[in-house]
Amino acid sequence: MNTKIIDCTLREGCQTIQCSFDIEQSVILAKKISAFGVDMIECGHPYISNFEMDRVKAVVNASAIPVLAHARCRQEDIDAVAASGAQWVGMFASFNSVSLAAKFHDLPQEQIIALFSDSIRYAKSQGLLVRATIEDASRTSLSDLMRITRVAQLAGADRVCFADSVGALLPQETFEILSDLTKEFHQVEFEYHVHNDRGLALANTLEAMRAGVRWISASCNGIGERAGITDTFQLATLLQTKFGSARYQLVDALPLSELVATFSRIGHSPMHPITGENVFAHAAKLHRQASEKDASSYNIFDASIFHAKSVIEKHPAMHESNLFIQPFEKSATELRYHRHGPGKRFVMLDYRLLEASPYYFIARHVDAIAPNEQGHVDSHRHNCDSVFMFLGDEQDYQGLTVEVSISGKTQTMHSPATAFVPAGAEHTYRFLHGKGSFINFVHKGKYEDSLLEISA
Repeated sequence: MNTKIIDCTLREGCQTIQCSFDIEQSVILAKKISAFGVDMIECGHPYISNFEMDRVKAVVNASAIPVLAHARCRQEDIDAVAASGAQWVGMFASFNSVSLAAKFHDLPQEQIIALFSDSIRYAKSQGLLVRATIEDASRTSLSDLMRITRVAQLAGADRVCFADSVGALLPQETFEILSDLTKEFHQVEFEYHVHNDRGLALANTLEAMRAGVRWISASCNGIGERAGITDTFQLATLLQTKFGSARYQLVDALPLSELVATFSRIGHSPMHPITGENVFAHAAKLHRQASEKDASSYNIFDASIFHAKSVIEKHPAMHESNLFIQPFEKSATELRYHRHGPGKRFVMLDYRLLEASPYYFIARHVDAIAPNEQGHVDSHRHNCDSVFMFLGDEQDYQGLTVEVSISGKTQTMHSPATAFVPAGAEHTYRFLHGKGSFINFVHKGKYEDSLLEISA
């Protein structure tokens, strides 16, 4: 099965309401996604802003595989893609009655088709490879799909994308429609893009592949508008374990999934297939006993191909736990990137005090700060949000001055003060002068599990 994946985490993912990748994050992800084994990266719409142009340019420079950028059927949009350095332009238009009324103010379909054709020809004249997307194709009549595909083919499109933009079709319907298109257009290379509104994205994707579609649009963790789209990790795992495609670095799926979740600020369920933390965890007694003898007894995948660990345990129920907690004193040297610093440090809450705790809290009281205090925390990142709080010993919590750095920005802060550290942001702090208390909150029960390590 010669299926190819275009990963659109850096375009579709940015249309998720929680997500806005900055340039550094986009570059890191572009390198990791291309190394994972996909065939193309889709990134952004360079015409919409200077920031987006710079982001697409940075991704083009970082990616080891071709990059496709978005454009409306307008010359200025197409020119922006050419200026970004992207090799491919993805142009889109929709042609059904719903779209014509909502997006094109009831312009005649003929006019939109002509615009589509002219834009493809113009992009080709600018030296770009063209993916022509029929948006909301699932609610477009088969006769119109045939006609628009023919127009795109004659205009010189290198690929035609069938976009089920609202996840409308059932798997059998997907197979039937795409079979008709692939049989009619033997020379056309098709792509399939589907949203997961009905929870059928992966099932529909498999049916599109069965119908002869070669290119599949997907995103890491399935992030995208509304319910998202086909998950790159789920699709790649199926292709490799079920269909014999040995092209993907599945060993990188879990760290890449963590990176995308961190940078996008979109976590996923622990039951999320492939990358959820519970995928290789066994709680029921019968399952635990069987899995200790043979891991495959209750696993369809071998955990070793993901470098995952099979967990055979069950956390105590919260109502069985002691919820009244006695903190303990501990040196910061127990933590990576930390050294001993001024004052006593107390662990107020973590997994050792409450096994099921989702939080890590420490408190430190500082009585004396060296004149040239260099700090005791090396710059590092977390895969979750964290917070610094500074409370001075003087009236109204004044009296403590600190220096905090977050994502390359450094600021001197006077208590009372709070610094919010977003997931994925590189950060550090140091005390400057005064007396008071420092409170650190990390949204993870085990501090070491919160550390985000990004390999070169």
